[in-house]
Amino acid sequence: MSKFLSIPEEILLLAVEDSGGINPHSKTLDAVLASAVLMDLAIRNRIDTDLDDLIPVRNESCNDLVLDEALSSIFEGKDKKSPAYWIARLGVRAEEFKEMLFSSLLVKRILKVENQKVLWFFASRKYPLIGDAEVKEVKSRIRDLVFSSDLPDLQDMAIVSLIYYGNMLPMVFTETEISTFHARIEQLARMDLIGQAIGKALLELAPGFHIASKAMELLGIRTSQEKLDELVDEVKAKYHITNDEDLPDWLRRGTPQYHKTLAFIEESGTNDIYYHHLKGEYVIKSRASAFSM
Repeated sequence: MSKFLSIPEEILLLAVEDSGGINPHSKTLDAVLASAVLMDLAIRNRIDTDLDDLIPVRNESCNDLVLDEALSSIFEGKDKKSPAYWIARLGVRAEEFKEMLFSSLLVKRILKVENQKVLWFFASRKYPLIGDAEVKEVKSRIRDLVFSSDLPDLQDMAIVSLIYYGNMLPMVFTETEISTFHARIEQLARMDLIGQAIGKALLELAPGFHIASKAMELLGIRTSQEKLDELVDEVKAKYHITNDEDLPDWLRRGTPQYHKTLAFIEESGTNDIYYHHLKGEYVIKSRASAFSM
């Protein structure tokens, strides 16, 4: 696949508004991004799916930090797991992946940072030259595809499937357009069997990803352990985790990293955090990076 941008990058671009900030219709973004990673890996023939399981196929670098991190996790697993399991497993790292995707889009000069807000770099909303051709940005491309009878390429088909199953159509179309072209959108979303398997799992999981943030102003004093327990419970509910062994090590009781999490919460006073695996450090979400959304 010779696309200039990955599917997760293009999904994230859909969520970035012209004025900076995240589109209010992207409440399921974490789940959709996790699904986008799986879709991209499938298109690159690194994974496959059947009716029940996601199947590792080829453990070969994609030369993409987010995709390679996900692929490594998938090949570490000893047992076959469902697409829903992997959406949840990768979704736990959504904040970390978003930071990596934003960094990649800045390096590729698609976005820029101004006054701590993310903005589109190209006023024409076209991507840079690849060879001798400009690449139309994702929103225009998907709209043109839906409004025509053209056959989609695999990446555009995956993006239509993701925004359809992830309830993100209002980020691309008006309500009238969704109603008028619903049959065409549904047709495109159902074209690919792998997309259907991942889409079905996304449809089941996405509502759970829209969980209100912790009420930080709740009255009463909580211990650091209570705050950590609350964070673990929220992550388990949000990502449909029923087995504690499926929690990341920084939230899994008994691991050395779990004790470091507890110490960080005690020091910072907040459990509004995530652990950045590649940097090996904790990040307070409200202070995370220069991307002020």
